[in-house]
Amino acid sequence: MYYENCDAARDAGAAPVYAGEPGYGPHLDRDGDGVACEP
Repeated sequence: MYYENCDAARDAGAAPVYAGEPGYGPHLDRDGDGVACEP
């Protein structure tokens, strides 16, 4: 699973995405805390 951006992750119902989960990527985690696409 790959999300180009957080809009794509949200559209798929996958946000937030946690480190270790499919679809997580550092390009989605702006503050580097292991939680991507936070609300």
